[in-house]
Amino acid sequence: MSLVLYNLATSVGLVVDVFYIILLVRVVASFFPPRQAGIWATLAGLAERLSDPVLAPIRQRLPLWGGLDFSPLVALLLVNLVGNVVSSGLMWLAAHV
Repeated sequence: MSLVLYNLATSVGLVVDVFYIILLVRVVASFFPPRQAGIWATLAGLAERLSDPVLAPIRQRLPLWGGLDFSPLVALLLVNLVGNVVSSGLMWLAAHV
């Protein structure tokens, strides 16, 4: 049973890492928008579609400061916090079961 929990905790960490990369691509694409169809346009579009469900509620509650959107930064912090809490909890359970 503890091996399953350990693997689940590792998977949570992997999902958090993948979401970091998605948000990083989204932020870079906001500074360097794709000009034509290609791999960069595909990656930017995919990152936008995957990160919008997380960023949209944050944007509704967080005002723009000086025209800057800080929702990706807040999302990174929240995803890191939730990922660490869940992963640590699962690791603790794996060690004590």
